[in-house]
Amino acid sequence: MAVSAVDGGFVPLPYTPNCRRLLRDADHLLIGVSPGNGYFSIPTLTRMFRWACASFERVDVIVPDRSLASNYRAQGYAEQAARKKARTEVSCVRRRIRRAWERSEVPEELQRTHLLSDLAQCDAYRHLHARVQDALTTDERVRAICRNISARAVPTTSAGTGTAREPGASAGRSEDGAAMPGASGSDATALALEYLIDELPFFMNTPSILGVPSSLVSYHAPVGFADLLYTEAGPLHAAANQGFILLEDHASQH
Repeated sequence: MAVSAVDGGFVPLPYTPNCRRLLRDADHLLIGVSPGNGYFSIPTLTRMFRWACASFERVDVIVPDRSLASNYRAQGYAEQAARKKARTEVSCVRRRIRRAWERSEVPEELQRTHLLSDLAQCDAYRHLHARVQDALTTDERVRAICRNISARAVPTTSAGTGTAREPGASAGRSEDGAAMPGASGSDATALALEYLIDELPFFMNTPSILGVPSSLVSYHAPVGFADLLYTEAGPLHAAANQGFILLEDHASQH
């Protein structure tokens, strides 16, 4: 199945030559939709789903919900308020995804949406998650890069604005719409790091989790950990049948 910028203005940019090969195969695309990220509007998701399903044999959408409350705690929310906000944001983004699927006119049997917390129950995911945790403990460079990415989740000046944020840096606001002051210090970064740890297994080996021949993860902004997974032979090196594409959205720029 040929991949192109058809019906929606999306241009996929493979990160490495291997990612380009996987893009030509077009077996599977995983779309991560972050709660609280204003980029993922219903019209944008509708265009994205149409393009993806016209370009790949199979498409799955995932909502990273499992450690979302920890990210809000890192931004300054009390534990109960963080849990409440996480539930609210996950419900909101699931409604947007559902409406986008409906508007996309993609056949219902091809509409696949998952909560990360559901997929995290499988053995393959647990194994990959343990690899990430071990790498953070034993590899200084992995730890430094991941903590730096997670630290960006603590300031909330761009929250809710639609500004592109990489995975591991979820947006957040208070209930009255005002940006919450972030917690400071290593505790806040450690809380935010949980969100990134939960997402990394899908960038490393989605085929083992979803049972597809090969897979590409897409995101609309660069990811700071890409070299760790796709160009270096370190502890988080991705499987040969796993890749990443930066999904440029030309339509949203007009």
